[in-house]
Amino acid sequence: MIVEVERAEWDSLLRWKKRSDSFVLVRSKAEAVMLASKGVGADVIAAVAGRSEKTVKGWLRDWRARRLGSVVTGHAKNENAAKLTRVQKEQVRAALAAKPSESGIPVEFWDVPALANLVATRFDVEYRSDSSLHLLMKFCGMSFKLPDSFDKRRDEEAITARMAEVREEVAGLLAAGVEVFAADEVRVEHEAEMRRTWLPVGERTKVYVNRKRVAMSFFGALNLRTGKMTTYRIDGNQDTAQTVLALDCLQRAYPGRKIAIVWDNAGWHKSDELMKWFGRGQQFEGITLIRLPSYAPDHNPTEHVWNLAKRAIANIQRETAVETFSSFESFVKNGTFKYDFEHLPIPSDEGDLV
Repeated sequence: MIVEVERAEWDSLLRWKKRSDSFVLVRSKAEAVMLASKGVGADVIAAVAGRSEKTVKGWLRDWRARRLGSVVTGHAKNENAAKLTRVQKEQVRAALAAKPSESGIPVEFWDVPALANLVATRFDVEYRSDSSLHLLMKFCGMSFKLPDSFDKRRDEEAITARMAEVREEVAGLLAAGVEVFAADEVRVEHEAEMRRTWLPVGERTKVYVNRKRVAMSFFGALNLRTGKMTTYRIDGNQDTAQTVLALDCLQRAYPGRKIAIVWDNAGWHKSDELMKWFGRGQQFEGITLIRLPSYAPDHNPTEHVWNLAKRAIANIQRETAVETFSSFESFVKNGTFKYDFEHLPIPSDEGDLV
């Protein structure tokens, strides 16, 4: 059963077949059509695809009737996934590459409803399933991820100027042999959470979970020279008293060494009660404090360590809160994080949900 495939269609089929994020059924149909166009029999294609010969012949009949639309939308029972031409898709790609506000959407925010509205308004095409719009999003180079949030009170010019001062000061301290740390606190929560799993067909499976939420806060200091993290558990709330205890422990870990702490402007980092411990003759006389610019947590290397650690333990549900906190603490203490104010981690597409 031979079918005809034009060059542009072949390119689309080949792309869908190779992409790991395509539906399995889409990849199977694409391969079947490509093989049939080269004269391969339906019986051989069925053996390769692991389907019945009748099913494969049905795919090929659908191809003759609906072309690319029969391949992309077979999974979602949608008949209009191929309505946009290549030129139109390129126009959608150009629209998504520009600021959404130019299309009447809040600045730097795209989602499936917004894309559906754009396609319907510009091309009078309405997709019947979100999966088709997901494929279009991927074609346009978009990914389904949580955006980075930035406080509206951020003053980028002031942040840039202050970070230049911080980098210069830190470089001088490191050259002088001072132990420089980027410090921050974090709160880790444990709560039982249900996830999808394979269940017997026709049966309801019950899993009894303890939905009690428990949290633990940590103080962390990243040594910018060694890339090692020092962490201390916080008993209770993040406040001045706990900060004093953490700084005292950190100072004892480096006896006789001068220490510099780079951290944010949290209230307990600059309170009058804390400042009493600094200065000549005081307990923290050997510690230098360096302030990061306001509303700029993304410039603190320790924030990136926290995020990395949370992602590392997020996909494994521990039985108890103790195990969750221990896993988090173990990941941080055993890792080496070569982050500083010149080299911060670049966000990746790992964990892309589309």
